[in-house]
Formats: sequence, structure tokens, C-alpha cells
Amino acid sequence: MTRYSWIAPAYGYLVCLVAVITLLVNLSGIIDAAFDRSNPLQGRGGAFGPTGASLTSFEAFRATYNERERTAPRQTTGQAPDTLTTAQMRARYEALRADRIAQMSFSASQRLVKHGLLILVAVVLFFWHWRWLRTQRGGESTT
Repeated sequence: MTRYSWIAPAYGYLVCLVAVITLLVNLSGIIDAAFDRSNPLQGRGGAFGPTGASLTSFEAFRATYNERERTAPRQTTGQAPDTLTTAQMRARYEALRADRIAQMSFSASQRLVKHGLLILVAVVLFFWHWRWLRTQRGGESTT
């Protein structure tokens, strides 16, 4: 038995272990991204627009639209409060909602591709090293 005979199997098993852990972590990421992709407004931070208003429905948007202005301290800038008609508010809501859906869908698609590629690399590394370990084990001489 040579002095370094344990290094090759240890390396092979370590790569396989890391590949399995990578697979499990990225599988969780793929599941999260798939849920975000299926319903972008209910995903991570997708329900609220840049104004802090809820984008899940028009009624929720209308109820939360000026909430930030009411809770923020008043500044004397001379600006009139934002008063919109229902049609203008609905148009703003639709634009913000479409923008948020597009952002969340792109982000979810990006995460699906990233996690999918990492899973593919982990599976290839695992099987490549597992086969290599089997050939190493078969090539050892028992003396």
C-alpha cells in the first residue's frame, strides 16, 4: 500500500459529497423560483410597488397608496397632496403592477436558469467522480 493511496478516494468522495449538498441547496432555490414565477405578485417582495402601495388588487392599492405620506413627517415644501381621480389611479396601478410582474418574472427566470445550471454541474461532477472512484477501486491490487 502506498503512502498516498488514501488521497484519491478521499478527494473523490469529497467531490461527491459537495455535489450532493450543492444539488440539495439548489433544488430548494429552483422550487422557490418556480413559485415566484407562477405568481410574481405573491413572491418575495412582489406585492408592494416602489411607492409602498400594495399591488395585489386595485382596492388594496387605493387603500395603501397614500399611507406612506400619512405616516411620514410633514415637510413644508409647498407641494400639494397627490390627488388622483379613480381612472388616473387605476392607470398608475396597472402600470406599476405590470412593471412589478415583469421584474419578478425576470428575476424568477434568472434564478431558475442559475439553479438549474448548478444542479446540472453538480450531477455531472457527482457521476463523473463516482465512476472514477469505481475504476480506482477496481484497479487496486490486494497484496
